[in-house]
Amino acid sequence: MKNFPSILRTLTFFSLIAVFNSAIATPESVHEAIRSAATEFVTSQVSTDNSSTVHTEVSAAKVDPRIQVPECRQPFQASASDNSLTQSNVTVRVYCPGSNWFLYVMVNVQQKQDVVVAKQAVSPGELLNQDQLEVIRLDVNQLRSSTYSSIESLSGARSKRRLRAGQPIEPSLLCYVCKGDNVVISANVNGLEIKASGIAEQDGNIGDTIRIENTSSRRQIDATVISASEVAVSI
Repeated sequence: MKNFPSILRTLTFFSLIAVFNSAIATPESVHEAIRSAATEFVTSQVSTDNSSTVHTEVSAAKVDPRIQVPECRQPFQASASDNSLTQSNVTVRVYCPGSNWFLYVMVNVQQKQDVVVAKQAVSPGELLNQDQLEVIRLDVNQLRSSTYSSIESLSGARSKRRLRAGQPIEPSLLCYVCKGDNVVISANVNGLEIKASGIAEQDGNIGDTIRIENTSSRRQIDATVISASEVAVSI
């Protein structure tokens, strides 16, 4: 039994090696490596919008835990057809270089956009404020028209109809200048700024051209909405 301590040390050494190797190559870690290969490949291939308000989210489905993956001494590689890469659900072929082993992994791609929505119900004609609004991310495929990405851009806007909680705010639902509003008409003539009062004959958002009646002359003119209380005309 004199050699017992050395035998014990030897057994302990090899036991530690076995534990170390199993920590490196557990089935779970191998499956995660496969998912990572699929995710990274799709992320590098899909076209993304350069807008700061649009965010691309890529996620791979979990690998069936019953699948036994043979040892792969090289990093997993991935590929997909051009047609598949245009879909929201991409079928990715993950394979081990130098062997015939491969596995198909489904990868979901979503492009989400920052969108201002109503946090609570808003009544028609109500002036919007920060307490009534919030910014959330929505799938761009769910959006049917233009929206707003910041609450600050809606300063001075009013709802034209009732808004429900969670409803995206669209330009058609608002007016910065609403029909019947008193507005300031501004014009620049040879560097001289002229102002007059008027009444809006139409609803309008920032940048829209609407019909305005000059309250002094009763003349109707076309003017561009520049704020919730002012329109501009070109002379």
